[in-house]
Amino acid sequence: MQIAGNMKSLERLEVIRRRNGANREWVNFDLYKLMLDEGMYTEAYGRLASIPGNMTPGSDDETLDGFSLEEIQKIIAQMKDESYQCRPVRESFIPKPNGKQRRLGIPCPRDKVVQEVIRVILESVYDSPYGPYFRNNSYGFRRNKSCHGALKEIQGKWSGVIWLIEGDIQACFDSVDHHILINALRKKIKDERFISLIWKFLRAGYFDIQRARHDSLAGTPQGGIISPILSNIYLHELDEFVEQLRVELEKGGKRRPNREYELISDRRYRLAKAGRADTEEFRKLGVQMRKLPSLDTRDPNFVRVKYVRYADDWMIGVIGTYELAEEIKQRVGTFLKDKLALTLSQDKTKITNARTQEAEFLGYRIRKGRGRDTQKTKKSKNGSGKEFKRRSTGMEVVLKAPMDKLLKRLCSKGFCDGKGTPTHKAGWTGLDEDQIVSLYSSINRGIQEYYRPADNFALLARVQYILKYSCAKTLALKKKVPITRIMKSRDIGVQVTNKNRQVRNVMFYRNTDWTGKRDAFKDSPNVDIVQMQARLRTRSKLGLPCVVCGNPNKVQMHHVRHIRKMDGEAPTGFTRVMQALNRKQVPVCKACHTRIHRGEYDGLSLKDLAYDLRKVRMLADIPVVVLVKSDRSKKKADAPSDNPEQDLKELLRASTQRLSLTSGKS
Repeated sequence: MQIAGNMKSLERLEVIRRRNGANREWVNFDLYKLMLDEGMYTEAYGRLASIPGNMTPGSDDETLDGFSLEEIQKIIAQMKDESYQCRPVRESFIPKPNGKQRRLGIPCPRDKVVQEVIRVILESVYDSPYGPYFRNNSYGFRRNKSCHGALKEIQGKWSGVIWLIEGDIQACFDSVDHHILINALRKKIKDERFISLIWKFLRAGYFDIQRARHDSLAGTPQGGIISPILSNIYLHELDEFVEQLRVELEKGGKRRPNREYELISDRRYRLAKAGRADTEEFRKLGVQMRKLPSLDTRDPNFVRVKYVRYADDWMIGVIGTYELAEEIKQRVGTFLKDKLALTLSQDKTKITNARTQEAEFLGYRIRKGRGRDTQKTKKSKNGSGKEFKRRSTGMEVVLKAPMDKLLKRLCSKGFCDGKGTPTHKAGWTGLDEDQIVSLYSSINRGIQEYYRPADNFALLARVQYILKYSCAKTLALKKKVPITRIMKSRDIGVQVTNKNRQVRNVMFYRNTDWTGKRDAFKDSPNVDIVQMQARLRTRSKLGLPCVVCGNPNKVQMHHVRHIRKMDGEAPTGFTRVMQALNRKQVPVCKACHTRIHRGEYDGLSLKDLAYDLRKVRMLADIPVVVLVKSDRSKKKADAPSDNPEQDLKELLRASTQRLSLTSGKS
């Protein structure tokens, strides 16, 4: 039974996760057996089916449209005799913010499903929720990890750092050495059949834009489903090396006291003891103390090394001398070259003074304190409730949004000119008014959500101003009216009437709270996909009979990229039926699938379908379909009784066609 097979697969994954989580040195055998489990492929397909990017053609010009259980059975048959061969990926390029282009490799749909199975297995081994093999300071491409998590660690745990080392690896993902990666995998996985399968994906090759085939001699192509976790496994060796450096170099329990601070403190104490606490001299000594650190910030016997990595971007914080920071930089560069065959960019890898300069990491600018000339004092209360002044932000990490880069980015995207004056987006005038407002709102909200913890968050009001007036000018151009007709108030909004003649307002997102919130980090939701799948029992409709005619034979999945209104046009053809069903994939037999693409079913409605896909539900893990008779009158399913299997048999017996809902076969 398909559902039972799915549950069995999830149970096996749970065993792997628990064993690897309980013992970090656990070695895994016979992982390849999971590649022979049909339930693993149906789960993998279910995760990929609704992602719009998986409707992008691969090197074979195919998409997930037409995927079926028969295709899964063919894959498993090839896996059993180890004859499965990966097809070359299709090379594509997307622009990067710095003006360069990022190379992507787009696999064919069959390989995507197989890669998703491999990814789930590798994640169970290396990133178990019961205890990950990866280090906690690794934040890229991981469950419940994010950019904000890395920045939060820097803000919370890096106070007092003196030097910041910004790491930059030249073409990291394109330079991954396959032999080194496989040797790293063999530390945790002792299954050569599984390793050999990963080898096939690494060496699959690619087709360039001219359709010429090239071999993959190095690298994990960005765009591949298993590339992120393979890159983490590869760079985990760097994490381990930096951890060894930390243990080797760190020394001292705490900093020694600052002698100058102690002298002033002793003098102030003697004045207080002599009853002179209300004198001008006592007050001036307090001001001097607040300008000095209580501990020696240059104590040579106190050394700390901090480290955080997000994908191939990493940063090391050093509490020590500049010579020590330079030594760490050189040793990391040597390790990358000798052990990982990677090159550290000497020009982009900088050592920054945390007090006087700003380092860049994950789109933020980072420094320590607000500068020597801008010390802040805050009023606090001691244990007895008496107020006193104390220093603030002298050693704290300050995170800042790079305003110059943000304005330059908005200019390059056409929202403003080089001076920051808002301009219209002529290319968006072809969209509906509500789409225009929604697009501008999403950009404004996205920028503000990402930089909400920034200490200079109030400056983002300039970004909101540019987007707001660019939106107004774009709407004015579309409607051919003066901008004053659009800007009737402080808000920008349009009214939309749906098919039920209900009116709703779509408003431009305008923030009014510009106060700083240093703890406003967005934590990633703690979602355990394996447990969620087991708990909710949600499955794709793969294996159900044809939704059009009810034929259970040669059923494929018909995919569309979108079922909503796009580019100002409502869905047409058979997509209208899919919109009514609220599904981007529906099961259809091969004959009906051909007719759909020919346009022969464009006039179909919900009442013309063999059964209503929305009413497919679970009875004791058995999918039950509410069928429709040939006279188009709906047959209502009886309420679930104590014997759901008998209910299913009665439904099948009453239907006009024999349906096998457990395996998709007649």
